[in-house]
Amino acid sequence: MLLERTRELAVIRRSLDGARGGRGALVTVSGPFGSGRSALLGELARRTSPSEALVLRAEGARSESDVPFGVARRMLHGLHRGTAPPAGATEESEALRLRDVLLRLADAMPVLLLIDDLRWVDANSLRWLALIGEKLADARVVIVAVTPHSADAAAHSPLLKEFLGAATERVALRPLSPDGISAMAGEFLGEPERELIRACAEVSGGRPLFLAALLRGLRRTRWPPRPEDVRALRPAEIGTHAVRALAELPQAEREIATALAVVGPRTDGGLLFTMAELTAEDGTAALGALKSVGLLDSGPVPRFAHDAIGEAVAHSLDTATMPWHARAAQALHAAGRPPEEVAGHVLAAGDPPGGWQIEVLREAARTALADKNPGLARKYLLRALLGSAQQSGGRAELLVDLARAELASTPVSSLRRLMQALPGLATPAQRARELVRIPVLACELPPSGLTTQLADAAAGLGDPALLEGSARETALALDARLRVTHLRHARYFTETVRAFRLEGIPRDVRSAPARDRAAVLSYAGMLAGKDSGTVAALARRVVLAELPTADDLRTAVPLAVRAMLAADLFDQVDTWLASTAVATLQANGGRMPDTLLADAERAFALARRGRHTEAALMAARTLEHADAEFAPVTGRCCEALALVIAGGDPPAVAGDALARYRAQDNALLAPWLGHVVDGMLALLAGDNSVALDHILEAGREHELMGWTNPAVLPWRSWAAQLQYRIGRPDLAHDLIAREYEQAVAWGAPSVVGRSLRVWADVTKGEGGIELALRAVDGLNASADRVAMVKAQLLLGVQLFAPSHAGTVEHLPRNEQLPQPSETDRAGDRPGSRPTAASDAALTPSERRIALLVAAGKGNQTIATELRISLRAVEKHLTKVYRKLGVAGRTQLMEMAPPIDGENENGMAV
Repeated sequence: MLLERTRELAVIRRSLDGARGGRGALVTVSGPFGSGRSALLGELARRTSPSEALVLRAEGARSESDVPFGVARRMLHGLHRGTAPPAGATEESEALRLRDVLLRLADAMPVLLLIDDLRWVDANSLRWLALIGEKLADARVVIVAVTPHSADAAAHSPLLKEFLGAATERVALRPLSPDGISAMAGEFLGEPERELIRACAEVSGGRPLFLAALLRGLRRTRWPPRPEDVRALRPAEIGTHAVRALAELPQAEREIATALAVVGPRTDGGLLFTMAELTAEDGTAALGALKSVGLLDSGPVPRFAHDAIGEAVAHSLDTATMPWHARAAQALHAAGRPPEEVAGHVLAAGDPPGGWQIEVLREAARTALADKNPGLARKYLLRALLGSAQQSGGRAELLVDLARAELASTPVSSLRRLMQALPGLATPAQRARELVRIPVLACELPPSGLTTQLADAAAGLGDPALLEGSARETALALDARLRVTHLRHARYFTETVRAFRLEGIPRDVRSAPARDRAAVLSYAGMLAGKDSGTVAALARRVVLAELPTADDLRTAVPLAVRAMLAADLFDQVDTWLASTAVATLQANGGRMPDTLLADAERAFALARRGRHTEAALMAARTLEHADAEFAPVTGRCCEALALVIAGGDPPAVAGDALARYRAQDNALLAPWLGHVVDGMLALLAGDNSVALDHILEAGREHELMGWTNPAVLPWRSWAAQLQYRIGRPDLAHDLIAREYEQAVAWGAPSVVGRSLRVWADVTKGEGGIELALRAVDGLNASADRVAMVKAQLLLGVQLFAPSHAGTVEHLPRNEQLPQPSETDRAGDRPGSRPTAASDAALTPSERRIALLVAAGKGNQTIATELRISLRAVEKHLTKVYRKLGVAGRTQLMEMAPPIDGENENGMAV
């Protein structure tokens, strides 16, 4: 659509009317880029009917600018005979002949010549037009020609200047008015809001080409469009036309435009002149030319008329942009621009940097890190490394910076970079400063050389107790990390456990290093499996010292949380995990490594609580997104999945996730955990013997390290159930008896209760009933309600069995049944019931009545079926409730499972 061009069209129409009376005219059309010059010619051709005039239209083309009479012959093609020049004709004679051909056509009816882009009209055709122009006073011909911009060198050619000098009318196209912009917007968008129209006016500058391209783009965006959508659009149509227009300009203008496209808008002219290698005079003239053409904004600061133009010019350069970026970097650096402005061009230049360029990249990376943009910092530092000398101190510092940049996104790579950097750092203080940045959990499976580096740094500082201030804080942080690397070495582990017992609960854990060290000591105490009360108290002191933050995941606090979990502080662990997840989301939007760390700990906590489906789904999802070598995440997920599989009837996702991870070439697991994973996969495959071998080997690894707490790895429970399943009950009893002793030594009710439940599971007859009762009693004091339900179900299986293999009198307490400990002694707790053997076995009558109740039958129905009185049924039920420790028939029905039911793996957690 053509808007607000009525005046211009009227000027041309008047000239055409004059031509009908025998007086021709030459009308020139000018205007900035995008003003609609070609559109005006097209509208004029459309509005001129064949009865009014013969319309001949041609457009100058660069590819035909050297073809003699190319434009003239195209316009006259098919309108007369003998298009070929006669033999011996000269250029001048041919121009005269073709002029006469056109004038004869005009004798028959007026002729309207429309010529777009005179710049590329060949010289012979231009001479032909000039000859026609000389006859316009008495010829019925109107020539309408789009003139080149004054900045175009072609506009100053003598022949073109002579031709344009004969113009009878000059039409200059102006930008659309606000009303015109509103009208065009209405045609495209219906009834747009005023703010949207204002935005269109601001961005387009009233140029029809810009406005139409923007409005077409808006129709493809969200509906209704908003002002910010207008500003965000970069229509390719504008850029394509701009690049074409730029190609017609002299080299100086093209160089300035290229420089501006490379360095971006709002750059001072002097910098552009330097990049384009122009003098100030030539550069200023080129800028003026670009403004007059309309490719640049008319303001004082050089800027493209639309951002789409700059992008199109930059894209048109392709590989040629590399030397331009090198020029930009050099010019910006020499002008003292900030490193972050220079670095992007150093990055795009392609060549390995050196000297000042490396320093610029490094400084820009530090700025990016401060702005919380580690991805950009990483790009700068990787490029800087390409130009740094091997084994140099500068390279080591670059690697340190790169390790910091990668820590949040790729911690495995970050640790590798730091290990490469440490030998090149100049002083022990520098090395110590970087070592304490390592996440504590990353030290559980330390890379080669880390333990030595930590030990050397710690030895250089000395005993933290003898230091003060920052030196003491650094020494404590090093000590915590060193102790974590030594957890798998029995001698050093024993020393850490000794430190835990000697130091007790510190009064002040407010500083991060002090918290880290206390957390590590509580974790070591938990692994050793002694005194859950002291461990829990220390761990709670650590966890509650500060509000949870995302940064806690890189400290030793998660180790204290693990200790609390082993000590049955489930609710407090859940609170910390939930708070940390929220803090992580708020701090970094759920950045992947931090989120994975939190999710891995949550998955294990869910598995420990018996919520196996939730645990399996979370662990599987976390494993899928984690780096296979990021052991703090992958190891914890594998532990969670192992607990799920060992618990029996695992969801399919658990085995699938574990198998996929184990199959990865770079899967990184501690040796003991590798055996656990292989054992669980064998268990799923039905190979109990192979599963048993792996689990026993995992247990042997734990024993060698000194990790004796069954809350960490209940390997004896698992092995006992497998031994029992393959027909070795004596070995099963030995294993579980030892685990029970360790559970009692640890003292957490859930751990004691679970070991009793497994013992009951591998013990027949009245002995199994006694153990199941004791398991229920022990778990009553635990917050692990899932384990409690499992114990009740097992008790139901034992009690409702049709017969028992023996009686409790045949099992001496000092040999085959554990004596009640302080943890599982029911009589020591208010409201608990006794567990004497006389209460354990139901009589046949009581068993029959219990089974009928479990089947959902009422007391009267049972009395009728058994042919006894209602009073007798009620008395028997009272005894059943007392012996089973249930409150009524509803609980009795819930705890009565199918007698022949058995989970397919034959294992329980």
